[in-house]
Amino acid sequence: MNTAWSGEDGELSGRRVAWLDLARGLGVVLVVAGHAERGLVSAGIATGAGWRTFDLALYTFHMPLFMVLAGLNVPGSLRRGAGDFLRAKVSTIAWPYVLWSLVQGVLMVRLSGMTNGHADWSALAMIAWRPISPFWFLYALMVYMTVIALVGVRARVLIPLALAGMVASQFLDGDQIAHQVCYQAVFFVTGVLAADTIRGLRARTALLVLPAAIALWVIGCLVMPLSGEAPYLKPAALPAAIGGIAAMLALSRLLAQTGARALFVPLGTASMAIYVMHILGTAGARTALMHLHVPHWAGLYWIVCTMTGVVGPLLVHRLLARFGLLPLFGLGPRTRRGPVRPPPVIAMAALRG
Repeated sequence: MNTAWSGEDGELSGRRVAWLDLARGLGVVLVVAGHAERGLVSAGIATGAGWRTFDLALYTFHMPLFMVLAGLNVPGSLRRGAGDFLRAKVSTIAWPYVLWSLVQGVLMVRLSGMTNGHADWSALAMIAWRPISPFWFLYALMVYMTVIALVGVRARVLIPLALAGMVASQFLDGDQIAHQVCYQAVFFVTGVLAADTIRGLRARTALLVLPAAIALWVIGCLVMPLSGEAPYLKPAALPAAIGGIAAMLALSRLLAQTGARALFVPLGTASMAIYVMHILGTAGARTALMHLHVPHWAGLYWIVCTMTGVVGPLLVHRLLARFGLLPLFGLGPRTRRGPVRPPPVIAMAALRG
């Protein structure tokens, strides 16, 4: 999928793109695992301090990781000009945001009472300023892309904006979109400005970075204040976020040289499809297990829900790709048609004339 989400303007082949897609694959599995866990907690199936610890540790870095990965593609995309850049983002970010918000919103209303969520039609009318979870990521990403189209890739502008957002996030409540946009901006800007450095990460360097990054993540999680709503979205969580992101990038660079590449690169290629559809899979699997009266073993539910949330959307992605329907559903860019060239015979005749 050649989009801002998963590799636009990267090389079409080669180890670098493979390992970045592998990072997206690992990242999207963690996203699904996190939402599966939260669904089980809301349903009263996953209880105990261990699940809370898992939740806090995971949420420190898995969405910031995706912000960094999305930022990597911006410098290359902007070479086509700000207008083309923004039009492409409307197609690959704004359109899937609107379409899949409506799809999930309608299903939430229709199935209200059968799942953990309770929604009404008013939620659909407010998606212009109040995203339906988990589509806040696409909303925030479109905000960033619009700013980039206006100011360009200029560190002297982007760094102050990102730092101002981080400071502002300290004074914003909870998990709302304004909070997310302000807090996550620093990670997106890091991806934009450090794109060449990250793309050029060598396996030897990754091997040295990995243990230090894991240590920083663990220490950051231990010292992170746990008071207030969503403590992983506060400036105090930055050490854990930085450590987690660096660890995932280093791990992905190393795994790209192993058999894991064949498993996770396809997931990275289909990461947009998995992201926009995984809630349907995890919630559906949980509801089915409960209606089948499967014993409430949290670990079993979590594994089944996570696998369903990954594999189901992956199969849909492959089916749509086979019929060339990915762009229609916001899961792939529209194919660009090159200039029409006249047949060689006509071209030769024109030259002779």
